[in-house]
Amino acid sequence: MKALVLEERLLLTEMRISSGSRFLDLKRVAVDTSAEKTIVSAANAKALGMLAEEDVTDQGGVTKTCSSISVGPLKIKDFPVDIRELSEAGKLDGVLGLDFLKRVGAKINLDSMTLSGSRVI
Repeated sequence: MKALVLEERLLLTEMRISSGSRFLDLKRVAVDTSAEKTIVSAANAKALGMLAEEDVTDQGGVTKTCSSISVGPLKIKDFPVDIRELSEAGKLDGVLGLDFLKRVGAKINLDSMTLSGSRVI
């Protein structure tokens, strides 16, 4: 199980993403059941070496496959993420979308403010 917090009307958690032998802990990740894809901020993707400056355009980002993505005990290897500028969304490091939530069989418990999964990936 992974803890969730409600802050500024957003359901937030933490996420670890890796690319090759490098990893980064993202502290402010919105859990968004209306987002089709999982998103990582361009700044964090650059810090991991996942993209070059010219990869991100004003019209949107790019999709790259990270080595792994994990939220607490929920982990998926070779997972595609969208990389976008998230400056308009506040100080978010990323967005945990339906693609990840469905794949792990996520269960969001708002009473205990936790995220768990029913599948081992």
